[in-house]
Amino acid sequence: MISEDWTLQAPWIWLPDYNDTADQLSPARFVLFRRTFTVEKSLADAAYSIHISADSRYRLYINGQSISFGPCKSYPARWYYETVDLAPYLAEGKNVLSARVLRYSPAKYGTSSIVRTNMPGFLVYGSVQGEDISTSPTWKCLEDTATTIIPISEWNFLLGPPFLSLNESADLEAAIVDWQSVDFDDSSWSTAVVQSTKAKMLPALLPWRLYPRPIPALPELPRNFDNALKATGSIQLQQWNDFFQREIPIHIAAGESALVEFESSVLTTGFLVLKCRGGYKTKIRIMCAESYEKDLGKDKFPFPIPRSKGNRADYENGRLYGLEDFLTVGNQTETIYEPFWFRTFRYIQLEITCADAPIEIVQFNYRDTHYPLEITTQLATDLEHTKMWDISLNTLRNCMHETYEDCPFYEQNQFTMDGRVNLLFTYQISCDDRLARKTMEEFYASRRADGLLETNSPCTYRSINIPQYSLFWIIMVYDHMKYFGDKALVKRYVGVIDGILDYFDTRLNDLGLVGQFDSESWPFVDWVKEWRGTGDIRTMAIPPAYREVGAATYNSLVYAMTLNHAAEILEYIGRYDTAREYRHRAQSINDSVNKYCFADELYLDGPGVSEKSQHSQIFAILSGAVSGDAARKLLQRTLSDRSLPKCSYSLMFYTFRAAEKTGIYSEEYKSLLEPWKEMIANNLTTWAEDDVSFRSDCHLWSAVPIYETVAQVFGLSPSESGYNRLRIEPRVELQKTAQGSFATRHGKVDIRWDEEVLHVETSWDTTVDLVVNGKLEVYQLVSGRSLSVATNNGTI
Repeated sequence: MISEDWTLQAPWIWLPDYNDTADQLSPARFVLFRRTFTVEKSLADAAYSIHISADSRYRLYINGQSISFGPCKSYPARWYYETVDLAPYLAEGKNVLSARVLRYSPAKYGTSSIVRTNMPGFLVYGSVQGEDISTSPTWKCLEDTATTIIPISEWNFLLGPPFLSLNESADLEAAIVDWQSVDFDDSSWSTAVVQSTKAKMLPALLPWRLYPRPIPALPELPRNFDNALKATGSIQLQQWNDFFQREIPIHIAAGESALVEFESSVLTTGFLVLKCRGGYKTKIRIMCAESYEKDLGKDKFPFPIPRSKGNRADYENGRLYGLEDFLTVGNQTETIYEPFWFRTFRYIQLEITCADAPIEIVQFNYRDTHYPLEITTQLATDLEHTKMWDISLNTLRNCMHETYEDCPFYEQNQFTMDGRVNLLFTYQISCDDRLARKTMEEFYASRRADGLLETNSPCTYRSINIPQYSLFWIIMVYDHMKYFGDKALVKRYVGVIDGILDYFDTRLNDLGLVGQFDSESWPFVDWVKEWRGTGDIRTMAIPPAYREVGAATYNSLVYAMTLNHAAEILEYIGRYDTAREYRHRAQSINDSVNKYCFADELYLDGPGVSEKSQHSQIFAILSGAVSGDAARKLLQRTLSDRSLPKCSYSLMFYTFRAAEKTGIYSEEYKSLLEPWKEMIANNLTTWAEDDVSFRSDCHLWSAVPIYETVAQVFGLSPSESGYNRLRIEPRVELQKTAQGSFATRHGKVDIRWDEEVLHVETSWDTTVDLVVNGKLEVYQLVSGRSLSVATNNGTI
């Protein structure tokens, strides 16, 4: 039985004489650990749970079988551990517990979202049949020098900033073969040493404060690639298709080479597995790519200059650009190579160059891995909506792992502004808010001395802050309040909400507008082709007014919009005086914007400047600076004026909200969806980051159709916090027939209609505010009993 204070008892271990800050090219190194033990009697009905963690990442094996991958992404003050029951994997007699640990150096830039402390460590705590197998000097360890993480100096900067340091160069001549097996001889390995920060008369603690993993383990499901597309060298295209589709091995003769490009039917994430026989000193290169695109040339530097992407599936005319792993085959009879971290890909280019020995490629597939979100919302709509829905779900799926990710291919970072809509999209399709709660907590823990939150978290280094992004975390809390009604969660975060808003209050200038942020900040607004900047990242994606006159209207309007959301949050927990203060602040900001930033029937991008954009108009509507008929006319002018810099995919979500608020949603719906129709025409299987830089082809902030389908086409939303009362306002004019089953925290809501009748049914007794053709009626729904309403204003 594991004692309650085990986190203070369990020792962390590491390789002796390990220099973590030595001058080395690679940002990370691999260390192997082993512990053998004996099981002497029957395992029937037994349970032997152990806890595992590491700094930075581990994969744990029992008798050669992988049983845990972690620790879940975190930060030192909330460092996670996994719990695994060994019983199903144990055998009578000798057993071995082993781990491969990837340790990032704290002195080098590595993967930005995998945090490391100043001390390496590996931890196991538990026992089997009374034998303590916790990490201690009874464990053996050895550095794995066969595989290195490719340093940033070798990054292909054609792809943009090097946020990831995950790709590998493996020379398997030096590989330790069968080191996870029970019978492996580890007598030459080092004895592990205990890691400690204890010092005489000092209250020093270890750098990791341990907490149980708050989300489920990510499954790893075997998958095969679909088709070979192009092939050169000694192997023909049909042979490659026979390999992928019929598992017929590929034979490449000594001195020969082969190159093939193949696909997964949709962009996905997974752990690659390559198995081959023979081929001593064969060189293998694996490139993962999101899409085909036009040749960038050798000397161009396309970031932020747009890349040339059109038809993402044009393999006949396009070229693949991506992240590469390199492998040199050793002298083993059989080689199995698996990169440590998952890869993101829709297309893969595999290049094999034989030396003096032939090689047989036996297997190349992957284990699909994503957060195991239970999607309980199911829809039946027209083909166009179904296509958008499927692409949106695939985008969501690929941007959910141990955190929400901006993009799985380039960064794997979790951002506040992205996160707001990412969480909201999840609430439309599932009642699982565990990853959402983890996200809110990670940003809460990142709060700074100035009151702001870090822009991306977890993050291993001090990074440029985007001040406005903290405002979207407040709206993130607001959304959770609306969908889940957890008052304790709101109360936990309300102090940070106050701090963020007070920061913006200190930034008001003499005009009563939000002025300049500190010089280390990046006042990012949106990826807009007209807002190129001067080359420094802190000048990009910003309205010129910010630099010219020291204030961007957008910043004031987002602040005012957030103040109104915060007021609702505070009213929910009974802080009415502060709520009134925040509404007063919002009104004051809006008054200043109307006084100094409005001319010629449009809002200016800053006081006294001539530049205007969609952004200023849309957020003037959402902040309440303009309302009623004036807001409706403003939005109509905005959407018809093609000269205005337009919102990219991420802020198009707020364009939809402005259309909803002004009552022109249905008339503008089809035109607002055009960017997504263009992406479908270009054969994307996930939604792209933007249409300016053409970098990422999988960016969750663009999965806007999820929300529009559920909350607008079907019209389902919480009328009271926590779905304690429903609002259903289906836009039957947008779909002649449709049906859907929707997830809420209380149960299921079924909505369907044809050209004559709307049917609503819930799995629990509740009150619904039903709006059909602009008419509101209140109904008391009984579980399992269908409510039928004529779509021509009559009740059946």
